[in-house]
Amino acid sequence: MSVDIMLLTLMCALTLISYMIAINAHGPVRLSLSYLLATILLGATVWTIVQHVNLGMDKQFRTLQIEKTKAEERVLSQEEALKTNKERMSFAARLNTVITSGTALATSLINIDLQDRSADLETLIGRAVETRKKVETFKQDFEKLATTDTFFNEPLTLIRDGVQLLTESAQYYQQYYYSEDSDQEALRERILRQKARNAYEKFQKASVLIASSG
Repeated sequence: MSVDIMLLTLMCALTLISYMIAINAHGPVRLSLSYLLATILLGATVWTIVQHVNLGMDKQFRTLQIEKTKAEERVLSQEEALKTNKERMSFAARLNTVITSGTALATSLINIDLQDRSADLETLIGRAVETRKKVETFKQDFEKLATTDTFFNEPLTLIRDGVQLLTESAQYYQQYYYSEDSDQEALRERILRQKARNAYEKFQKASVLIASSG
């Protein structure tokens, strides 16, 4: 039992006792005085009880308000987390599209037949120019991606490196047909394929990181 309840119980007991005394009082003065004091004590007791009840209700109301505020904050936090998660999923999907395109371009450069006997030099140069244009368009599309989320920093860095390697590989692909001798041809071929392989590996690593991020 709390101290407040004990004090209220004591006041009620005193009020009851005071009325018992008033009932047993003799003489008009003593009777009047006894009832006056008993009534004052009754009023004080009732006022105290009302204040105690109101205080309890205020505390309960404040508790409910705090719980309501916390519940609203939790809902807002969950909604914000859901929104952020959806945005990340959407951005991850776009990054995966970039990775798929980059991987396809890298694979084509790794396996390109630089000396296709079924095509003349002009056709081979045209293929190289077309591939370089595709890579440049791919690079531009990637650069249009923008995000303030730092969640995909590492995959983005890998993709950015892969795009740069792919660009350089496509440049060496076109330059291959303007080589001055066989040694320069061999060097440019080795560089373009190596850069394409490195780009492929970057894209694969970025894909694994995105998948592991959930």
